[in-house]
Amino acid sequence: MSSTPNWTLGRTVFSAPLPGGTVGQSTSLGINTSLGWGNYNAAFVTMRTNNYHGLTTVSNFTWGRSLGTSQLAQYNSASTPLTPYYLQDSYGPQNFDFKFLYNLSMYYQPQVFKGQHGILGHVLGGWTFAPLFTAQSGGGTAVGYTEAYGTQAFGEVTTSSSSVGSTSEEAVGLLPYTGNISARYNVYPTGAANGNNLVEGPASVGTKTSGYFGLNAFANPAQVYSEFRPCVLGLDTNCGGYYNLRGLPTWDLDANIIKDLGLYKERVSAKFFVSITNVLNHFQPGGPSLNISSPTTFGQLGGQANTPRNMEFGIRLGW
Repeated sequence: MSSTPNWTLGRTVFSAPLPGGTVGQSTSLGINTSLGWGNYNAAFVTMRTNNYHGLTTVSNFTWGRSLGTSQLAQYNSASTPLTPYYLQDSYGPQNFDFKFLYNLSMYYQPQVFKGQHGILGHVLGGWTFAPLFTAQSGGGTAVGYTEAYGTQAFGEVTTSSSSVGSTSEEAVGLLPYTGNISARYNVYPTGAANGNNLVEGPASVGTKTSGYFGLNAFANPAQVYSEFRPCVLGLDTNCGGYYNLRGLPTWDLDANIIKDLGLYKERVSAKFFVSITNVLNHFQPGGPSLNISSPTTFGQLGGQANTPRNMEFGIRLGW
């Protein structure tokens, strides 16, 4: 009986190198598709007044919800599903999901001294005030984590390389959530972790690594930090979705002020105007750092979401 020749598998996916490539397992597989779904539902209320004693207003309020299987628009091919086997695992709030939206615009021309007769009329008449107020509830934010290589979700791309795309994988709950995101002052971390808990300490301890040190989204960031953990393959069926928390609410007040200088008798018109953004110059903190891989900065509010007051002056001439 003749001997059977030895047979060796030329290459395995897990250990042998690809031709001209490197040794090791393929770490990334981008799945781009238009097979997702989404929905938007809202209640919309508006109220208008039209030149009521010189006042015209438009006020809009929206109470809505936007959910879908991806946080990005269809034209963007940089995001892949959490898992291509169950697209519904990526279902969650969209990046434009705001529960409450409100805006109020006003245009007011006082009726007193409307003709601008005399010196007093020229001083007190010809004014126009146009404020714009906007407010919204907190947008989506998420507690996440950083992985060195690969991810825990089966079939998912690696999140360590931006060249192969990204996906929505966030931390999951370990304990009941006790936090309530808002701007809190004089909350300092120690700059050191104690197991899974972050120990709070005095202002002299800790390192400012991002944002405004001492400004935190939580009264007790150590407690909230301990309530989340990384997603674990085989244990979790959903890795948090795109959002698992709500960020800070925002509001803003802008205004235009116009003064008609009343030069029509000379066949020349002139209007002086002032455009102001952030009229009250209020500070709106940016979103918090919510990475459980960086316990020393957890909850820390970084930067300013709005801009300081801006004023623009000008004169418009007509002839």
